[in-house]
Amino acid sequence: MVILASTTDRSRLRAVSAVASAVLVAGMMATSASPAHAAPANGLAIQQESADAPRCGFFINQVRETRFAVYGHCGPTTILVHVDVSGGGSTNDYHLCVGPDNTLLGYYGNILNAYYIGGAGCRRGDRTGHTPH
Repeated sequence: MVILASTTDRSRLRAVSAVASAVLVAGMMATSASPAHAAPANGLAIQQESADAPRCGFFINQVRETRFAVYGHCGPTTILVHVDVSGGGSTNDYHLCVGPDNTLLGYYGNILNAYYIGGAGCRRGDRTGHTPH
């Protein structure tokens, strides 16, 4: 059986179809998105990249099965952060100058933590060995 529709009916059908498609896509995006962060057993935050709000400080970003250590600096200047490296005690740790936005530190597991220690106005990317602070 074939049903013929008038031009007006076809226009309405296209409009309804376009709205339904937009609603479907929006719904898929809302339901397929990962949570902004989930707390693993060790208490550190795992964050999926999100354009909603910048993360400040140390966090873990997960891409598929790989977890990366990231430091997010929300201020307008450069700063020094202390980076705790796995193994070797503090002899493997270092200080890194980071600028605004996120700085990838390496694979999580190799990098355990990073925290602000001052040094506003340092040269972005400068890395020095650990010194007591």
